[in-house]
Amino acid sequence: APFGYPALPAGDPVPLGLVDYAGRAAYGHGHTLGDRRIRITGFVALDHAGTPYLVRMALNCCAADAQPVKIGLSGRIPPVLQPDTWLEVTGTYSSRRTKDSVNGGIIPFFDVSSARPVPTPRDPYDESWNN
Repeated sequence: APFGYPALPAGDPVPLGLVDYAGRAAYGHGHTLGDRRIRITGFVALDHAGTPYLVRMALNCCAADAQPVKIGLSGRIPPVLQPDTWLEVTGTYSSRRTKDSVNGGIIPFFDVSSARPVPTPRDPYDESWNN
């Protein structure tokens, strides 16, 4: 197994943080994700071409150093997406990836089977890097 990625917990779908999914998909090449159904929450962003992404702002220390972590969405995407709205998506790992035009980093994709709008979380930041 890739270093640093424990086995996914039981459940179907598995609730997984966006930052955790992005790391497992981009750097672990999906080995720990397999064909498990996964549920992820984040806010919608669209690039200049209209490609939809789900995003969470990851904190190192505080909001001033927050960095966006993105996953591309493919599959059964809602026909109308409003930027900055929050979605909960359920689906599976996709081996598709692209290069971030801003920082050159890897952006993995997620194959959506269902999506639904959700309220903005009480704490919209992902602080898993602090653990």
